[in-house]
Amino acid sequence: MGARDLRPVVDADARIAAVLREFARPPIIQTVSAWAERSIILSAKDSAEPGPYRAARTPYAIEPMDCLSQHSAVEEVVLMWGAQTGKTRVGSNWLGYLIDTNPGPVMIVQPTIDMAKRYSRQRVAPMLEESPTLRRKVRENRSRDDANTTLLKEFAGGFLAVAGANSAAGLRSMPVRDLFLDEVDGYPLDVDGEGDPCTLAEARQSTFSRRKRLRTSTPTTKDASRIEDSFNAADRCRYQVPCPHCGTRQVLEWGADKPHGVKWDRLPDGQPDRDSVRYVCAANGCEIREHHKATMLPAGAWVADAPGAQGGRVRSFHLSSLYAPLGWLSWAQLADEWHKAIDKARTGDTSLLRVFINTRLAETFQEQGDKADEHALRRRAEAYPLRTVPHGALVVTAGVDTQGDRLEAYAWAWGRGEESWLVDHVVLYGDPSLPETEPGSPWAALTDWRRLALQHASGAAITITATAVDSGGHHTDMVYRYARRHAGEHVLAVKGSSMPGRAIIAKPTAIEFNHHGKRIKNGGQLWLVGTDTAKGLLYGRMQVQEAGPGYVHTCAALPSYVWEQLTAERVVTRYIKGHARRDWVKPAGRRNEALDCAVYAMAAAWHIGVPRHTDAHWQRYENRLRQADLLGLTLDTPAATMDAVAQSEVADADADQSADAPATARQQQGNPPPPAATQAQADPATHKAPPATPQPDSRAQPRPPMRRPKRAGWVTKW
Repeated sequence: MGARDLRPVVDADARIAAVLREFARPPIIQTVSAWAERSIILSAKDSAEPGPYRAARTPYAIEPMDCLSQHSAVEEVVLMWGAQTGKTRVGSNWLGYLIDTNPGPVMIVQPTIDMAKRYSRQRVAPMLEESPTLRRKVRENRSRDDANTTLLKEFAGGFLAVAGANSAAGLRSMPVRDLFLDEVDGYPLDVDGEGDPCTLAEARQSTFSRRKRLRTSTPTTKDASRIEDSFNAADRCRYQVPCPHCGTRQVLEWGADKPHGVKWDRLPDGQPDRDSVRYVCAANGCEIREHHKATMLPAGAWVADAPGAQGGRVRSFHLSSLYAPLGWLSWAQLADEWHKAIDKARTGDTSLLRVFINTRLAETFQEQGDKADEHALRRRAEAYPLRTVPHGALVVTAGVDTQGDRLEAYAWAWGRGEESWLVDHVVLYGDPSLPETEPGSPWAALTDWRRLALQHASGAAITITATAVDSGGHHTDMVYRYARRHAGEHVLAVKGSSMPGRAIIAKPTAIEFNHHGKRIKNGGQLWLVGTDTAKGLLYGRMQVQEAGPGYVHTCAALPSYVWEQLTAERVVTRYIKGHARRDWVKPAGRRNEALDCAVYAMAAAWHIGVPRHTDAHWQRYENRLRQADLLGLTLDTPAATMDAVAQSEVADADADQSADAPATARQQQGNPPPPAATQAQADPATHKAPPATPQPDSRAQPRPPMRRPKRAGWVTKW
C-alpha cells in the first residue's frame, strides 16, 4: 500500500484522537457572572444602558449571581434589595445562563398574571432577542406551530414558564427544577384556597436533587414581610465598602437618625441643597462625595452577620439604593425624595415615607397609625356649630352607612392640604327596604338632608357635592337603586375592600346587565373603597397635632359616641398558615359607624379629586363663596363655645334615650338644629332666643356643575 493510500487512515486516526481528547478534558466551570459578561446584550427596551452587560457596573451583584451557578452548593439565594440596584438583572442573567449552559424546566413567578405577562414581554423577550446565543437556542426549537407564547418559552432540553402567584393552576401545573420567585412581598397569603403560593411553587421542585431557587423583593410592612423573614432565616449578608479617606469598611446607611450616613445642608426655603449632599463616615466623620462610589463599590465585599446559617445552603443579601451605580440614582435625588416624604408625613399621610423606606432603604415599614386615642381626639374638639362649615373648608362630602333599621350619615368638609372638618351627623330611622317614594322611607329623608344647604362661616350657603353610600350592608339593592336615581348629584354606591394596598377609590364596575348579559348603558356602578388604606390615612392624620394640611377637626357639639366610634378599630397582626397579616379589627361590643362613614366621605372626596386639586381649584371655590356678597361670620366667640358645649350635652342626652324612644322629628326628617349663631344671641334676662332665621334651602341655590363621563375619565370643571 502506497503513502497516498495510507493518508485517509492517518487523518481518520487524528480526528478520533482529537475527539477523545475533547471528551477527556474536564468541563469548564463557568459562573453566571462570567457567562453574562460574555453572552448578555442589554436591550434599550429594559435598560438605560443598552449594549454588552458589564458586571463591573454592579460589582455587588457578582457574588449573589455566582451562588446560582451550576457548580455552587448553594440551593437558594435571597435578595432584599432596593430599587435601581439591579436585582431583576440578577434573575434575568441566571435565566439566560440556564437556557444556554444548563437547560431544564424553569419557572418564574410574579405577583399576578398581568405582571407575569408584562415581565415576559419587557424582560424575557428583549433578552432573548438581543443576545445572539439565547436567540439561537430558542429559535432552533420553534416548530411550525410556534410553541413559544408569552407565558411559555421552549428551548432545547427544557422550557421557561412564567406564572402569576394569584393563580393556583399555574403554580401546580408542572414540575420544575429551578424557580425564580420575584417580588414575593406582593404575593397573596392564600391563592384560590390552596395555601401559600410560595409553598405551592416550591413543591414543584421536590423531585429534583440539583434544584436552585432565587427569591427577591423589596420589603413591605414590619412583621408581615416574606422577604424579611427569608433574609433573617439565612446568613444576612451586607455589603461593606471602604472609606476612600480612612479605609474603614462600613455598610452605607441613611443618616436621618444617625450621626453618620447621608447628610445635606438646607436652602433658605427648607429644600435640600443638592450640591451639599455627602456621606459622613461612621468611623472618623470623613466626608465622602458620591463620585467616590466609582472606587468604593469595586473594593467592597459581602460580610455575613450569621455565617454558615442553614448549613450554607441558603444565602441572603441586603442592599439599599444608596449603592446604586453612578448615573442610576443619586444621593441628591434620594435627599429630595426624603424631604417630600417627611413633609407629607407631617400631615398624617405616610404613603411617601413608606415607599422611601421600602424601595430605597430596602427596610420594612413600621405602621404608626395602629390605633387612635379617643380622649385626645375629643379634648381637641373645636367650638364650631354643627351644620356650619368653618373658614378654610371649601367643599363638603358625605358618607352614609346602611343598617337594618336606619341610615347614619356624616358630612365632612375639606380644604387645602386635605385638611378636614366633621360638620354634621344625622341618624335617619326607618326601614331602608322601603323605596324612596314610599312614606316613612329613610331614603327620602337622606335626599332632603343632602340637599339642605349648610352655612359657611363666610355667610354663603354650601351644599354637599358628593355622597358615598355603603352597599355592603343589609339593603344592597336599595342602595343601587338610590345611587342610580341620584347619580347626577354624585351619589355613589360603594363597597369596602380590605385588600392591603388597594386605592381609596378605584375604577367602578358595572352592576346592571340586560337579559343578554350585556352591560346596560348608564346603568348602576359599584365603586370599591380601599378601607385599609383609608383607615390608615385617617388614623395617621388623627395624630397630627397642628392645624393645617392633613389635620382632622371635630366639633364639640357632637355626641360622645362619635369619638368612640371614630377610634373603635385598631390594627392587629394575625398569622394565617404561618404568614403574618395585619388586619383592622373592631373589639367586641364596639360600634364603628362613624369610622365607616368617615372612610366613605373620604372616598367621595377622592372621587371628585380633592387630593389632586391645585391652588387654582381652591381659589375657584373661594370665589364662588365671595359671590354670595355676604359678610363673614366669626365663630370663635365665647357665646359660640358655650352653645357648642350645650349642643354636645343635649346630643348626649338624646343618645341615651335613642335606645328606648323613637327618634326625634329632626332625626326622622333630617332637619338640622337652629343656627348656633342665632341661639347664642338669646336675651340673658328672659333666656328666650329670638325667632330663628330659616335655613336657606339648597334647592333654591345654583347647584355646582355636573361632571360628565368622557373617554379620558371623569373631568372636573369648577
